[in-house]
Parts: sequence; structure tokens; C-alpha cells
Amino acid sequence: MSFTNLDFAEEVKEINEYLTTLKNQSPYDEEINELIIHILQNGGKRIRPLICLLSFEMISNQSRNDDSLAAACALEVIHNASLLVDDIFDKDIFRRNEKSFYLKYSTFAALSISYSMSSLALSLATKTKVLAVVEELIKAMHNLSSSLFLEERFRSGTKKMSKEEALLLIDRKTSSLFEAASVIGVLLGASSKNDRENMKNFGKYFGRAFQLRDDLLAITSTTKNLGKLGALTDISNRIQTYIVLETIDLAKPEERKILSKYYLDRKNYSPHKIRKIIAKSDSIDILKRKIDDYINMAIEILERYSGSKPREKLISIANALRMK
Repeated sequence: MSFTNLDFAEEVKEINEYLTTLKNQSPYDEEINELIIHILQNGGKRIRPLICLLSFEMISNQSRNDDSLAAACALEVIHNASLLVDDIFDKDIFRRNEKSFYLKYSTFAALSISYSMSSLALSLATKTKVLAVVEELIKAMHNLSSSLFLEERFRSGTKKMSKEEALLLIDRKTSSLFEAASVIGVLLGASSKNDRENMKNFGKYFGRAFQLRDDLLAITSTTKNLGKLGALTDISNRIQTYIVLETIDLAKPEERKILSKYYLDRKNYSPHKIRKIIAKSDSIDILKRKIDDYINMAIEILERYSGSKPREKLISIANALRMK
């Protein structure tokens, strides 16, 4: 199963329509607004706003409304703003089968638009008139920005990361927005503290499964399928992803030596050679099982709530992360 096979046409249509209206809501000049709208309309699965809307509907037993749509779209705007910076940081050449924004326009333009989108997202969050929603979004933004600092520190070091450190990075860089999506949804649904804690954990486990799946696909998929260079970018940047750490632990002595020299001693091996070592290792199956574990943990949280269409849709989104 993949996200493209799931039926969220109605929700995605409303999200996309709301995002289009931002051209008229944004305080920026026409050229900046056009660029923002182009970025927001250039693909994307809308998973974060979907989770926000469905969490709201599951907890409140109400249909989505203007507040939940505004908050959901704030998350999508922040997500896309973060991708502009990620592409600069990772030197990615493509994003969603197009040349990365910073290469198409400039690094300055990418940073400037990212700042504009971040402030626009906060403006959307204030429309809910719920301070906790704004605070949750700010917390996610802090985690996203601090993840870049942590990643650069790990990347420039000569010490092997621990798996705990890799998960910390995933929690800040990926899970943070999924946590925010889940928590903001229940905040708008007049939820209890227990609901907020439950859905925070749902977002964390979902985010971990999502990122581990993304790392695995980067090894096993083509650039065409991913819409970016994937593994070769991560490998060229010597990023110690979770699957790299698993491979180092499991590799035969000679291959472990090659991986250690490449990632820690900065020895120049072909990224294709490194990818081949990872792709044929037992870490592939281990990661698939770990992804399933996190999916199951996320679904177990959802099953604490009574059956409803929004809950079943959230479960189907989680199950879509499973790999064959």
C-alpha cells in the first residue's frame, strides 16, 4: 500500500483550496506570494494536515471547520518552508522531480521565502485563537531548526553516532511536525490531557516509522521514484542515518572497515559502493521490522478510541508506511 492509493480526495481538495487562498491572505508583495503558492502547489502528499484534521474529527466527533483547516495548513506551510532549508543544507539537486528552489532561484531567495512562509504559518495558527496551538507550532519549529544544528554536529564529527542519537535526530527533524499535527488536532477538539499525551506519542511513533521508511526507500528506490537523489545525497554528505548505523554493526569486518573509514575518517569511496554495501546487508530486513514495530505502536494508541471513520483513516495512513 502507498499513500497515493488511499482515498483522501475530499480532505486533500479542501486543504489545497485553502492553501490557494493564502495568496490573498499573505501580507507579502505579489512576487513573494506567487513563489509561496508555487511551492505549496508543487506536489506533496499533505500527510501532516491530514493527520491534524483527522485527529480533530476523531476527538471532537465534529466535522472539520475553519479553525482546524487553518491549523492544518499552517503545518503544511511550515513543512514546505523547512524543505527549502533542508535542500540547501543537504545540497539536494531535486525536490519533487524539479530542480531545488535554491538552485532555481538562489540560496538567498530560498532562505528569504522560508522565513516568509514561517511567519505566514504562525499567522494562520493565530486564526484559531487558541494559544496552545500557536505554542505547539512554535515548539515544532524549534525542534526543526535545532535538528539542523545537531545533524551538522554529528556530520562534522569523527565519532560514530549511537542509535539513540539517531532517534533523537529523527524525533526533532521528522516526528516533531507529526506530533504537532496530532496534538493541535486534539487541542482544537476540546480534548483531555490524556488525549494530548496519547496523540503526541502517536505522532512520535508515526514520525519514526515515516523517517526510517524514507531512509530505507532512499537505499532501495530510484531517483525517479523518490523525486530526489535520496541515498546518494545522504551518503555523499556522510549522514549517519539509522540504517547506516545498523549496517556498520552487522557488516563483515572488511565492509565495516570501509564504512567506518568513509563515515568517520572521511576516506573517499564511491557513494555507489557504500550504497551497495548497505543494500545487501541484513539491516534492510531489520529496519522493515522496526518500521512495523513503530506502526503497531502508533495504531495501538488509536485503538484506545472508539471506532469512527476518522480513526480508521488514521489507521490506514499508518498502515501505508508498511514495506513488503
